[in-house]
Amino acid sequence: MKRMLCAAMALLLTGCAAKPAQSASMPAATQTPEAAVTPAPEATEAPAVSEPETPETPAAESTSYTAIMLPQRDSYPPVMLAEDDLVSGGYYTMCQNGKWGLMESDGTVLLPCRADYPVRRCAGSTLKWHYLISASDEDWQAYNDTLAAANAGKLCSGEHDGLLLAWTYDINSGKVSKSAGIMGSEEPLGDMDTMYGEYLPCQRCEWMDGNGDPNYYEIAEDGGYVFANADGELLNDTVYEDAGCFYDQNLAPVKLNGKWGYINSQGELVTDTVYEPVYGMDYANNYALRYASPLLNGYAAACRDGKWGVLDSTGKEYIPCEYEYAAWNGHVLWLKQNGEWQSQRIPGVPKDWTDTKMNIWTYPKELKATDHYWRVTSDVGLNMRVGPGTNYNKWQLVPAHTCLQDLGHNEDNTWMLSKHAGWYGWVSMEYLEDVTQ
Repeated sequence: MKRMLCAAMALLLTGCAAKPAQSASMPAATQTPEAAVTPAPEATEAPAVSEPETPETPAAESTSYTAIMLPQRDSYPPVMLAEDDLVSGGYYTMCQNGKWGLMESDGTVLLPCRADYPVRRCAGSTLKWHYLISASDEDWQAYNDTLAAANAGKLCSGEHDGLLLAWTYDINSGKVSKSAGIMGSEEPLGDMDTMYGEYLPCQRCEWMDGNGDPNYYEIAEDGGYVFANADGELLNDTVYEDAGCFYDQNLAPVKLNGKWGYINSQGELVTDTVYEPVYGMDYANNYALRYASPLLNGYAAACRDGKWGVLDSTGKEYIPCEYEYAAWNGHVLWLKQNGEWQSQRIPGVPKDWTDTKMNIWTYPKELKATDHYWRVTSDVGLNMRVGPGTNYNKWQLVPAHTCLQDLGHNEDNTWMLSKHAGWYGWVSMEYLEDVTQ
């Protein structure tokens, strides 16, 4: 019998795209009001790695790191920190001399490399870190002070306010549930699950009665994962060895024949299954890496034949897998070549919402998703800006004919707030058409 735990997770609004989104890129400078004059470049025309946009300055000790990777959250399926409202700038866990620490996206060290295992985030609703070291009370307090000064949470004391998360698909009834508690329960999906996507990676199980407990399940004899929505409808007929989430992106990672690949929102495999896991610990396999990364702001770090690169939202290698290491958390990219780490920005992807150079619009922190959608009418895409007006900086280019969810309007109803590729922004109503049925 395999028993599983679950947790209530934070609600995050998700958007909608009528067609698969292309890689985000900044629009051309010449424009007709808000519609770009030239189409967004194809993935194959992306800038070479040798021409980074606004290189970052690595921390002094960063060149000696043997690994930099995404922190895993204590939940299942894995929840990426870059998709969490509690995290604005992103974090990495890094390894030096066989020990692990925590740093911000730009390389600023928050926790020194002293832990035996990668730093993980606690599954609770507040930002806490699992940093397993032998330390005095003075060390513990100093590390908490450093985290507090950076508004980066605190160390986990072992008093957890959340458990693990799992979705199950009953192979007999087709019902999708999520486990809750040690014995499990048939708790239906709710609004809090929408941040992970319409179709969720569900473990194939059999719910049953027994031993006086009406709510428990066993993993199906042949196991595996399927993608199912809240009504139990399957995205496709494939059973995967493992899988990750779509979130509001158009690709999700899947594992077949021991390797990872990516499927699109229609359930079609858009890459070969040739990629290796890039983060997360497989505790049943000597703590080896377990998961492939989902798309984060349209991109994902990937490893093929021991070499690292970056995939874009079409599944193509935006940065070919030719590097010693790559780490991407949706904000700042780190690449390792010839033993040296260098950080850079991916063009068109903002670092975070606190960048004062972007003249950020303070959008409402609590937004209610609506069932109203609008489609971009411009054949060359539409600028998404950080505020409702052309005086605000351009955030990204929304591809032509993309469907955007209505999250609110400015006072004169000329600009709409929406979300695309993981980021909130404003688009001109002049180039939108109502497609709500």
